[in-house]
Amino acid sequence: MLQDKTVLVTGATSGIGYAVVCDLLDADASVVAVGRNQARLAELSARGGERVRTLSFDLTRFADYRAAFAEVPALDGVVCSAGIADSNPLRFFSLEKYQRLIDINQTAPIALVAELARAGKLHSGASVVLLASILGPKIGRPGAAAYAASKAALTGFAKVAALELAGKLVRVNCLLPGMVDTALAEGQSEVSQEARQMDVQRYPLGKRYAKVDEVAAAIRFLLSSESSFMTGQELVLDGGFCLP
Repeated sequence: MLQDKTVLVTGATSGIGYAVVCDLLDADASVVAVGRNQARLAELSARGGERVRTLSFDLTRFADYRAAFAEVPALDGVVCSAGIADSNPLRFFSLEKYQRLIDINQTAPIALVAELARAGKLHSGASVVLLASILGPKIGRPGAAAYAASKAALTGFAKVAALELAGKLVRVNCLLPGMVDTALAEGQSEVSQEARQMDVQRYPLGKRYAKVDEVAAAIRFLLSSESSFMTGQELVLDGGFCLP
């Protein structure tokens, strides 16, 4: 279903983004992989050959978007996967940490979709997938105000962008995963191993976090024609975590 389709993926050199690129290549799609890890970009290029274009770019360089994405081919899909997580409790709130997180998690995907739309890079029928989270749109967690705000903002943006781009048959949806087994989740130093094990038990379906290939499969569904009448929506992938 994605054969001969071209999809741009941000955050392509780690975690979910890397898994998404690999999954898309297995589905015979072509990929524009955007990331900053040169070694990982080279790995993806070697894996996909002519079906992979790489772009080493810092997504917080907003003034450079027009030049950076000028050579990107017309796209059938966009996956905004780049993101960071950082604890920032209100009592010790750091505006600098907040702004960095918002720039990467919220402003970058909005600015990217806007630039691709302005430049006419989105084919009729293209699908945009924003990687949000259950944290923000569905649940809260102490210390995560900036992260939750950034992910909730994406769901609001998706609704507006879906309406603005519907005339061109471009769809915009959000995927809302719970915790996913990635280096980002493992690297949260403020969470002890004991607390992590307790958190895992809160996921009814298997007492585990999602696997990256499960997230990649859900993203592939949102990119494919099987979700062709779905736009402005939030697809939750949380193993039952948010169920009452």
